[in-house]
Amino acid sequence: MRFWKRHDEAVPVETRSGRPVLTDADVKKAYDRGRRDERARRRSHPILALVITVAALMGAGLTVLAAKEGSFARGGQVVDHKLVAAAGQAQIATQQATDKVQQAAPSTGGDAGATANP
Repeated sequence: MRFWKRHDEAVPVETRSGRPVLTDADVKKAYDRGRRDERARRRSHPILALVITVAALMGAGLTVLAAKEGSFARGGQVVDHKLVAAAGQAQIATQQATDKVQQAAPSTGGDAGATANP
């Protein structure tokens, strides 16, 4: 027994046997309403989905690397060596960029943070 009724719910027509007659439109409305309700219940967060996808891809990549190298320990060593090489390249690039900025900055002769007296 139902104690409430949706406002958008159509009242089915009953036949002599007491069973409601549902039309295709009634079925389609009910289907669409069910999909809408389920979608509202299971909202997902795009950033969380991205983080989970990236983590899954990294896990799959490490598994493939471990299979290729023969063990997870050797696969981890390969990843560590590549990270150290990338960090070294990043440090060199950062130092070069810092040098270029220092050369491009005009020489003021004083402290760069000092302001003129009014």
